[in-house]
Amino acid sequence: MSLIYIRQAAKNDLEQIMPIIDEAKKFLKEEGNPQWQSDYPNVETITADIEEGVAWVLIVDQKIAGYTVITDGPDPNYKKIDGKWNNDLDPYVAIHRVAISDEYRGMHIYDDSVNVLTNFSGFQHKLKSWLILRLSHQHNLRIQLFLMLI
Repeated sequence: MSLIYIRQAAKNDLEQIMPIIDEAKKFLKEEGNPQWQSDYPNVETITADIEEGVAWVLIVDQKIAGYTVITDGPDPNYKKIDGKWNNDLDPYVAIHRVAISDEYRGMHIYDDSVNVLTNFSGFQHKLKSWLILRLSHQHNLRIQLFLMLI
């Protein structure tokens, strides 16, 4: 059984995070998903995530296997969505930039990470009592399925 946990990302993780981001970009392109096909996310984006304290890495057997951003709103990205969020009053958690290494893709490792994430002490009270904003690009069916597990 693998040791799986999530921890806050640090600047010295960039060398391991960026290849995972690049693999995710390639994977999305192969799936016909137009997300991440420009220069986003780039080193500056990930560095800013780390500096803001919202970047997290999924660790499998002491190796970085995935990357994500977890923010507790209000999130400026969702001020510009088509339609309307049906609850502007309650606090929420937003999950952005989910990427997993090609080495772990297809192993349902993020299924395990949902359990890790929901039991992680830093977010447990928020995830149990706050809304989780479940928006994703219309072509990103994998993330939509992942968000249904939360």
